[in-house]
Amino acid sequence: MTAFALVVPFADLARVVDELREETCLTKPSHGMPPHVTLLVPSPGAAGAIAEVLAPFPSFDVRFERVDRFPGTLWLAPEPSEPFVAMIEALGRRFPDHPPYRGAFPRIVPHLTIAQSSFDTAIATAEAWLPLHARAERVLLLAETEPDHWTEIARIELEGR
Repeated sequence: MTAFALVVPFADLARVVDELREETCLTKPSHGMPPHVTLLVPSPGAAGAIAEVLAPFPSFDVRFERVDRFPGTLWLAPEPSEPFVAMIEALGRRFPDHPPYRGAFPRIVPHLTIAQSSFDTAIATAEAWLPLHARAERVLLLAETEPDHWTEIARIELEGR
């Protein structure tokens, strides 16, 4: 069975974050996963229904000014985080069988993962990048085509307003 991921990509940040992500992350940029904030994993593969849910959401500017950590994960905090939370909640209402983070966490914490090992080095590297600026313009539906290798199967543009 194919696994799907729904992400807001930040391709412009790849030149900054991908070398560290390649060295320290489980899902590597070379495996087709761009720098991103995850909306749903696992995600339904229903691109049309996902596009309907996301239609009301405009594109928006994002700042990454802070490094934070979960157990086993170092990440950049997007500001504002509210648009990501609103998209995730809307998707959760439409697809209740696909809760955010598989339902493992009590609250939604949008984040851009930058390391899952070598944390001391990664923190110093990441803090030197900050602040980073990007624009959330689209959502990608990715399919895991082989173990830990991802392919884009749909692109949903967030309309500028």
